[in-house]
Amino acid sequence: MNIKEFARQIGVSPTTVSSAITGNGRLSPTTREMVRRKMKELGFTPNLNARRLVNGRSYVMALCHVDQEAAADLFTLQVAREIVGPLKSLGFDLWLNLAPDSAQEHALLRQMIKSRTVDGLILVCEQIIPRKFLRELSNNKRWSVVISHVPVEGMPFIGSVVMNLRTGVQEAAQLLVQNGHRRIGFIDSDLRDEVSVLFAEALAELGVKFELRNYITAEGRNVEDGSKALETLMSQHEPPTAVLARTDILAIGALRAARRMGLSVPGDLSVIGHDDLSFLTLAEPGLTTIRIDCTGLAEIATRILSDLLIDPNADLAPGIIDTSLIVRQTVGHV
Repeated sequence: MNIKEFARQIGVSPTTVSSAITGNGRLSPTTREMVRRKMKELGFTPNLNARRLVNGRSYVMALCHVDQEAAADLFTLQVAREIVGPLKSLGFDLWLNLAPDSAQEHALLRQMIKSRTVDGLILVCEQIIPRKFLRELSNNKRWSVVISHVPVEGMPFIGSVVMNLRTGVQEAAQLLVQNGHRRIGFIDSDLRDEVSVLFAEALAELGVKFELRNYITAEGRNVEDGSKALETLMSQHEPPTAVLARTDILAIGALRAARRMGLSVPGDLSVIGHDDLSFLTLAEPGLTTIRIDCTGLAEIATRILSDLLIDPNADLAPGIIDTSLIVRQTVGHV
């Protein structure tokens, strides 16, 4: 059936159906949900090519990881897997952009905006995106959601989801201290966030001083980089008895190095990762890690996007997703 026949069958106008599909116009959430529910019940699928020609829109959202070698970043892929379904429910396809982009130039993102190949962007980033670039998104009326560690507020067409890194780090520190650890190491990456600072603060609150000699930044983001970092930490006269790695990849590298050095985990060394990537079900022993709830993150990001579609000028509060510790088999008593 066409849109007129579908509208007549559910008792609304074609304009109401169009607004529910596209997100344009003012429509109550109840009516929008009713129309979309009826679409599923009656098997009505709008003609995408016709919609694109009429509205000048692509009905495609791009997911990009800013200033990151995203092709090697499993976290980005995990977010993409969780968000594709909710985006479909809003009428959008997902374009996963895995090409790394400069933090300063954002050349690839600007190209997508100007070519109008996408209606908006979902940006995953570890840093503060320059306001100049965000204004370009806003001025070009590109619905966008920024997923980061800092909020973006007061800009039309743009919403944000904040990953609260403090909660999971506090739980990790508490678990290690409860198990008697006092010499605790941290393997950092180049993500330029404040996890190491938050970890040191959490330990201090528990009465444990974080020693600078137990801090190291891995040379890269691969498994072997994590291995080299752990080997350096463990070469000290009094090495750490536990290590928190900024990413699960680095933590897996630490586990590999521990095995090579003849250390048992968690008997001789406790290891905690960060992100809870899906491949960890294959790791042995099971890695204790700090989880970023990608399912919840995708739900919040889609809800914010849905609100922006209804009113791009809405003053939306940033969504917040807490991190939490997932205890498996790599933390033990000293």
